[in-house]
Amino acid sequence: MARFVYRLQKVFELRERKKKEHEQRVVDAQKRVREVELAIEEKRNEIRMVHQNMLASPHTLMAAHDEFIHHLNEQLEVLHQDLARAKEILEAERQLLIKAQADLEALIKHQDKAREEWLEDEKRREMKMLDEIAGQRYFRAKLQDELDLAEDLALAQADGAEE
Repeated sequence: MARFVYRLQKVFELRERKKKEHEQRVVDAQKRVREVELAIEEKRNEIRMVHQNMLASPHTLMAAHDEFIHHLNEQLEVLHQDLARAKEILEAERQLLIKAQADLEALIKHQDKAREEWLEDEKRREMKMLDEIAGQRYFRAKLQDELDLAEDLALAQADGAEE
């Protein structure tokens, strides 16, 4: 019996590769979101530390501390913007991954259907061949029976003629 060959195998492999690439992009985007979240947390801790140091420092350094805290807050705002962009990118990558998965699943269903059709065709061919073999055996047996009957008649006529 011949082996099943899917005619869209190259497309299947391409979609599979595309899905894996999107999975990797989602993982990378998730890492980026975690990195930015950690950077935000570190910046908040730094701001807390400056506030604590500000309480223990002389009043002449208050203006410098205020400026530094203002600078840290600006950096924190930039990190929040980076986080928002990273989350947008993550969501976009997830949507692309969902689409790639749907495309691959559609092709998997098509492949399964094609395999089932191929199996049905193989079964039909096998049944046709078996029917042909059975028909040939039947006609051979029928022919042999007719030959045996003709031979028996010839022997009976030969025996009847001798008597």
